[in-house]
Amino acid sequence: MRIAVYGLVISILSAGSSLAAGRAITLAAMPQEAAVGSSVHLQCTATGGWLLPLVSATITIKNPSGASLIAAQKMGINGSIASYDYPVPGDGIAGNWNYSCEIRDRRAKIIGSSVFTVAKAPTFVIGPIPAHNTITKYEGSVTCISCHAKEATDMVNSLHSKWKAPTPELTNTNGAELGKGKGGINTFCTYAMSSKNACFTCHVRSDGNAPHPAEAKDVDCLMCHSDTYQRKFVTDPTNTKTVTNVLGETKTYVFGKVDSLGNYIIEPDYGKMPAGTNMVNVARTVHLPTNTSCLRCHATAGGGDWTKRGDMGLNSASPTADQDVHLSQNGAKLACIDCHAALNHKIAGRGIDLRGTEATAPTCEACHTSAPHANTTLNRHAAGQVSCQVCHIRQFAKGGATEMSRDFTKPVWSTAPNSGQGGFIGTEIKQANVQPEYVWFDGTSNGYNVGETIAAGTDGVYHMAKANGAPFDGKSSIVPIKRHLSVMPLHTSGKMVPPAIMWMFLTGRFDDAVQEGMKEQGMTGGYTLVKADAEMLITHGVEPKAKAPSCTECHNNLGTTPDGTGMVPFTKLGYHTVPNAVKSCNLCHEQKSLGWGTTHQQHRDHLSCSSCHTKEPTGLVNTKSILCSTCHDSKSWLGRESHKKHVEKQVKCATCHTFN
Repeated sequence: MRIAVYGLVISILSAGSSLAAGRAITLAAMPQEAAVGSSVHLQCTATGGWLLPLVSATITIKNPSGASLIAAQKMGINGSIASYDYPVPGDGIAGNWNYSCEIRDRRAKIIGSSVFTVAKAPTFVIGPIPAHNTITKYEGSVTCISCHAKEATDMVNSLHSKWKAPTPELTNTNGAELGKGKGGINTFCTYAMSSKNACFTCHVRSDGNAPHPAEAKDVDCLMCHSDTYQRKFVTDPTNTKTVTNVLGETKTYVFGKVDSLGNYIIEPDYGKMPAGTNMVNVARTVHLPTNTSCLRCHATAGGGDWTKRGDMGLNSASPTADQDVHLSQNGAKLACIDCHAALNHKIAGRGIDLRGTEATAPTCEACHTSAPHANTTLNRHAAGQVSCQVCHIRQFAKGGATEMSRDFTKPVWSTAPNSGQGGFIGTEIKQANVQPEYVWFDGTSNGYNVGETIAAGTDGVYHMAKANGAPFDGKSSIVPIKRHLSVMPLHTSGKMVPPAIMWMFLTGRFDDAVQEGMKEQGMTGGYTLVKADAEMLITHGVEPKAKAPSCTECHNNLGTTPDGTGMVPFTKLGYHTVPNAVKSCNLCHEQKSLGWGTTHQQHRDHLSCSSCHTKEPTGLVNTKSILCSTCHDSKSWLGRESHKKHVEKQVKCATCHTFN
C-alpha cells in the first residue's frame, strides 16, 4: 500500500497482525533533492503500536537503473527513529533513487519504501557580480557571511530580524523595544510568538525565532536578495499533535523540526522553485530587494494575498497605473526601497498599527515639493491639514479583496494553514475597492501590547491600534485608514489575552487558543469576548493625478457639507464644530453677511484654523482682571475689540477660555 502523508511518501508491507497493531513507517530524505557528491540523510520513523526499543533496522538503496548500491545495511537507531547518512557517489545517475527500510520489533517486521532525487551535476551560471561567480558551494547564510559579515550583523540588529525596535512614536510605551517579537498582538492572527512556525514562515531569521539571541548565521539573506529562492521548515515526524476538532474529526498534525536550542531547521523548497534550480546559481544571482522580494511577506501578511494591509498585494509588484502609479511600469516605475530604505539594513516607515521605528519615515515631499500643484488652492490643502493620500488614494484594495473583519468564534475550514495540512480560520469578511475612513493623525499612535490593561472607547469597542491627533492642532493631518474589526478575549484583569492561535487552527475552537494563551501568560480566571478594532494607515496605491477629486466632490458651496454626501466627513472630523458667535459672524466684529467661500478666504491667511473651528467656550480660566494681568501690564477689558486682537495674534483659545 502506498500513501502520501504531508508530503512524505510511505509504503507499508506488513505480515500477520502488524496492520492490526497499527504499525507504520514514515520516511523522509533531507535534502529531498541531493547533488552528486553530497550526502543525504535518510530517516525511517516507526509510528503506531511498535514494541520499543526496535530490534533492528536495515536500509537498501537502488539507483534509477535498479542497481542496488547499498543492500540491507545496518541503520542507526534512536528510540523510534532509524537513520542513515548516504554519500551520493560523484558519478551517480541523476533521477529518482529508491530506498527501503526494514524495521523489526520483537513481534513483526515492516518494510517501507520511498524515493529521493539526485540532481545531475549542475551547470553554474555567470551572475552579474563577478565576486559571486567564485561561489561553487552553497552552505546557507555562512556562504554570504564569509564576505558580508558587517551586513549580516547589521541585519541581526534590524527590526526585520529582531521583530522589535524602539517605539518613540507609540504614546503608551515609553519608547520600549516592542514589535511582533515582543508584545505585538494584533486583530488578525493575534500573537506571533504564541503561534510559532505558523507565523515564522516569513521571518528573515532562518531559525524561526529561537529563544537565544540571534547571530549573523541566523540571517537568511536570500529571503530578501533572491526572488527565485523559496524555503520550508524541515518536518519532524516525531513532533506531532493529535486533536479532535470542532467537527468531531481526529487528525494528527506534523510540525517543524526544532533542535535542543529551539532552532527551527529550514531547507530549500525545490518544489516551489523552477525545475532544475541549483542553490549555487541562486547565490550567484542575488540582487537588491525588488518589489517582489518585499511583497513575498508583506503582501500575504494576515494569512493571504491582500488580506492584511489593504493597500498592497502580490500583484503590486507590477501593478496597473490605476492601482499604484508609483510602482507601475506605466507610471513612476519606483521600487519599494526607493522610499523604504535607510543605512545599515534599517527600514523607514511606520503605520498607525505598527510599533517600532528604526529610521526616519519617508515623506511625499522627499520627491515632490511642498507646493506640488499649479493651483494655489490645492497647494493650500497640501500645506495644511489634508494629507496627500486623502485626494490621491480614493480607494484601497484595488488589486484584490482585503479583510475588513475576522471572527474566530465562527470557524471556517481552510486547506492553507499548518503548512498545507489544513486548519480552521475565523470567518473573514473581505471587500475590494473600499473607500477609506478618515482620521486625524499626528504621526503617533496608541498600540496595545501584551500585558497592558485596556479600556473600551466611548463606542464600546476596544481600540487595539488608534491614531493620535486632533483637529487644527497644528501638527495633525487627515489621513485615510482601513478599520479592521475583530473579536478578542479580555481577561478579568483588564488585559487582552494573547491567544495561542495555532490551537484555533488545529481544533476550530477559539476557546482552546485562549486557554492555551492564558497558560503561556500565567493568567488564571475568566475572560469575555469583546469587540476590537485597529486603525491601519492607507498610504500605498496612489492613483494618477487625473483621478484626484474635484472641489465639489468634497465641498458644497455653503461650508456645511453633510457627512455622507461627499468624500470627507467634515462634521465627524470637527470642521463644523464652531461657536454660535462664529456662525453669526459677530465674535470679533459687528455682524456681517458674506458667502462661505469669501468668508473663509478673508480669514484663513491671518487667523489660525482653531480660532473659529473650536467648541463653544464655557467660561474664562480666571476673572477678567486677573486674566489680563497674567500676560500684560494692567489693561482695561475692551470686549469684542480685545477678543479680535487676541484672535489676530493667534493666541490659543484655551489660554483664556475653558471648554468643560
